[in-house]
Amino acid sequence: MNSLADSGALYDRLIVDRARTPLHAGRLEQADAQGEGKNPLCGDKTRVDVQMADTHISQVRHQTRGCAICLAAADLMAERVTGLTVPQAQDLSRRFSAMLVNEPASTPDVNTDTTALGPLEAFAPLRAHRARIRCAELPWVALKEALSHVDV
Repeated sequence: MNSLADSGALYDRLIVDRARTPLHAGRLEQADAQGEGKNPLCGDKTRVDVQMADTHISQVRHQTRGCAICLAAADLMAERVTGLTVPQAQDLSRRFSAMLVNEPASTPDVNTDTTALGPLEAFAPLRAHRARIRCAELPWVALKEALSHVDV
């Protein structure tokens, strides 16, 4: 049986706020690439539009239908990868997935490390809720697909 504290950790305030009021939801009319992620088991679905400026991601927007975790993960992902290069975004994706299944080996300095997780660390408590990890990773699946269509 989960305690009330576990529920509070799972639905951290940042996660709930971003699910209710996403800052990066919508479509990009001039998207350079799109990707989709679907979870047929729970019905979560996300589409990611990416716009590039030279070698950097200039904008990301998402259309997400799903649980609070999936919605917040899509919005925070869109925010965090904006301004990164494709390899930096791919590295951030790997670090995010690793955080969800393992304790982080070290905590990078958010101000100097472009792949620092920052607000994405709000999803760290999902390690104790393995069934919800796929919810948080789904937007990253869509981003990975989108970035595979970007010429770098």
